[in-house]
Amino acid sequence: MDTKQRLKKILGDQNTERLSALKTSVQVSVNRGLRSFRGGGDSIKAPLPTIQKYSAGNVHTFFGYYDISPFSLDNQRLLAMATAFAEHRKSTRKDIRVGYFERGDPGQFVPIGRSTTWCWQMGCRLQWLPSAPNRCIFYNTLVDGAYGSVVQDVITKEIHKRYHVPVYVLDATGKRALSLNFSRLHRLRPGYGYRNLPDTTIGRQCPEKDGVWRIDMESGRSDLIIELSQLAALDPLPSMKNAEHYVNHLSFSPSGERFMFFHLWESTGKRRNRLITSDWNGDNIRVLENEGTVSHYTWKSETELLATVHYAEMGTRYILYTDQSDLKVPIGKNQLNKDGHPSYSPKGNFLLTDTYPDKYREQHVLLMAADEDLLDAAALFSPPKFRGEVRCDLHPRWDREGRYVCVDSTAGGRRQLWVIDIATLMQN
Repeated sequence: MDTKQRLKKILGDQNTERLSALKTSVQVSVNRGLRSFRGGGDSIKAPLPTIQKYSAGNVHTFFGYYDISPFSLDNQRLLAMATAFAEHRKSTRKDIRVGYFERGDPGQFVPIGRSTTWCWQMGCRLQWLPSAPNRCIFYNTLVDGAYGSVVQDVITKEIHKRYHVPVYVLDATGKRALSLNFSRLHRLRPGYGYRNLPDTTIGRQCPEKDGVWRIDMESGRSDLIIELSQLAALDPLPSMKNAEHYVNHLSFSPSGERFMFFHLWESTGKRRNRLITSDWNGDNIRVLENEGTVSHYTWKSETELLATVHYAEMGTRYILYTDQSDLKVPIGKNQLNKDGHPSYSPKGNFLLTDTYPDKYREQHVLLMAADEDLLDAAALFSPPKFRGEVRCDLHPRWDREGRYVCVDSTAGGRRQLWVIDIATLMQN
């Protein structure tokens, strides 16, 4: 038993976590104090007025993950969620307000509805409905006591349609969707699933009728297309023995004909994963990454996808894969060597990503054009109390034109949305 384990046994989980947070806070204060003495240390670093805050007042205001844009198609509205609850795990048992900001009124949150199924990292999968991207929104919530989802009008607040199935991702048309077991995901990867309903699969390595589900959004019908047992039997690794398997991070290709996802397994407290792609119907499954630990992802084109991967010998790299092949190449001229949340601009000519807090607890928004150096677009301070499941990653998201980027940040002491004028920064 090492020192950390002994300390945890003596103090208990909660006190150990508090001690760790205090240690981090002291170290950050020292680092920032030394830098301030040398002439730095602001909570937000960006050439003003290229950055603007959107806040619902004295509450936490945020959007969620980086794989969905909060901007309406006409860029006039910005989706958000608001909650007054403190930054603790059980706060996600409470409802959260769903609404939007008019771009010209960043201090006025317009509530539309409430969701009962959300988490700090992914939110409630709130998004604009592809068939009505300026008028209707889509999000997960409880429907008749079970996980489900709804389509709602932002003007009339009328709920147009209810689904008896939750959605992880919609395709570009809104006619197709993919889903997974959100309760199992929450238990095995806290902060990404939902805690409302108990996980009935505890202790089962590959539960039957569990895996990746496809949904016809016109009829509401859902079908299991890839089972966990199928994934466990696909090019099995020694670490999969006696492990619990699950899936996460489903993402459609631009056409919606293929999708990618993470296959994860956990045993003896260790979590491992691999990157897999598949046809819409669950056929032509391909393992793209089976060596490193995959973290984040984005599609570049119909046949190319990018992921951040950590290798035991090389460290973290941004890897560009060619789907349904063995071709994979690192990008970024060795500058992209830390984990982040990547996405390509609407025209595909710029790569956007971010960083986790550095020794000053600053999170950076980074921009890179093809074969060019990184541009540090902004740096925002993250207080040490935002750690673990309740951490606040920047999760940078493009607007529809490739001019603005929206991030979630705790630089002001609580979660708030910040919109950065990337175009202005690039011109400078």
